Amino acid sequence: MNLDTSFRGGRVPSLGIVGAGLWIAWITLIYSTDLSLGESGASQQSTASAFVYSTLALGVTLMVLSFVPDWTRRHLLAPRPLAISSCIAAAMTLVVLNGSSVPALPIAACAAATGCMTALVALRLAIVFSEVESRSMLMGMGAALLLGVLVYSFATMLVLCGLVIPAAVILVLLIPLAVFTLNLEDPAAALAEESASFDQATPSLSATLVRLAVFAAMSLFLLSLTRGYYPSLIEPSAFAVSRCIVALGLVLVGLLVIVAAWASPRDAAFGTLCYWLLITAVLVVLVLALVNVDATVMGDVSSVLFGVTCICLWALLCRMSFRSGVDAVRVVGLGFGAACLGTTAGVGVGALIYDMGMPEGLLSFVMAAAIILCVAGSLFLLRRDDIVRLMEPADSRSSSAEEGLDAGIGIAEGESRNGGAPIEAATGADALDGYQASLQRLCAIMGIDYGLSSREVDVLELLVLGKDAKAIADALFISFNTVRSHIRRIYGKLDVHSRQELLDLVREQAE
Repeated sequence: MNLDTSFRGGRVPSLGIVGAGLWIAWITLIYSTDLSLGESGASQQSTASAFVYSTLALGVTLMVLSFVPDWTRRHLLAPRPLAISSCIAAAMTLVVLNGSSVPALPIAACAAATGCMTALVALRLAIVFSEVESRSMLMGMGAALLLGVLVYSFATMLVLCGLVIPAAVILVLLIPLAVFTLNLEDPAAALAEESASFDQATPSLSATLVRLAVFAAMSLFLLSLTRGYYPSLIEPSAFAVSRCIVALGLVLVGLLVIVAAWASPRDAAFGTLCYWLLITAVLVVLVLALVNVDATVMGDVSSVLFGVTCICLWALLCRMSFRSGVDAVRVVGLGFGAACLGTTAGVGVGALIYDMGMPEGLLSFVMAAAIILCVAGSLFLLRRDDIVRLMEPADSRSSSAEEGLDAGIGIAEGESRNGGAPIEAATGADALDGYQASLQRLCAIMGIDYGLSSREVDVLELLVLGKDAKAIADALFISFNTVRSHIRRIYGKLDVHSRQELLDLVREQAE
């Protein structure tokens, strides 16, 4: 078996990148004043209100759905419900665009609806990005960010040319197109993957994961203080230039993510890197606020670093799902939901600070306290060692009582095909090579006879060689959850219910 060839399964599907890029563009456009169809001042105010309502709904939806991942996959993330929801969100987009001329209650309801749709697409994308190894995941995220910024820039260019209606049509179509591309992404395999995961026992939430969610909420709250305060200090005429600078900054971030991920080895400590980048981004914004830099500069820097923070948090959560085997809906829903709630609170408090007319000295004291709180959180609430432990694969060795449908996940590494000594101990190197070559042919034949996919044949071969789920995930560059699902399908197609039954069947096929 050629591991370089099998690495193809560890790459982010191109349709997933397209869907993520269109989703990013939709979020960016709907909450900017570029496409608002009213007076600039009123449009800016209605857009800010819509952002708060939507982000609050986004956070609440993610948090709630994180506790019912199986139901969410089955009823909300399936192709048809997701497509219907995207059409509803597209209709709500039209109301948000006319926010300055629509009463506050309909605006709040429509903005909340767009937030709920954002949550559903976010969870669907989390499933895609958490099922591949880290380097490919980061390269896919960088490419999606570049695509999102390019679409945003194109729509903005249409507005500058006076073509507001075509730009609005593009905005309305973005979210249905994003969902359409995600639904095109091998729907049969996606449904099989999801149906296999329904039978898994819902794992209990790790205490470290809960602390990460609290830490994310705190970090995004502190970062969003400046996002709620400083935009009020910027002249409306300077917003267009400011958004161009932010777009260029995000393009640079996307390129750096792609290049850094491409140049790094597959086993690089991406989780640790994202953890430190998250903390550094928050600290940089707070320090700049403390030294009282120009409001426009502060707005640009905080917007770019807000994007960096979201990327780092997203990557960290997807990586944790990949390594721990916990459902991506559960991990990303909890962590990113808490971050969205923190963002909403931070923007609200920042706007309140501005409305109160807080003296400069008192504002500096608040920012200094925020810096201390961020450092304390990184030292006591969630440390780097906690991230390292959380990213380690769950213990895949189960007791005999756990055998049955979960058998094969609990393989004791080194168990032999004879039920005795490990294969490696029972044979010499040459004999092992000969056995492995014969095993490849045998598994390929069994794959044809029993209707196994090429990936399931790879997993079957490693199972018979005595590899546990962790070792298989590392060897094939796929996630622990994916290995679990493959093993379940193999057991179902071969009609076996334990490790020993699988070995007996393979032995019979070899005779």
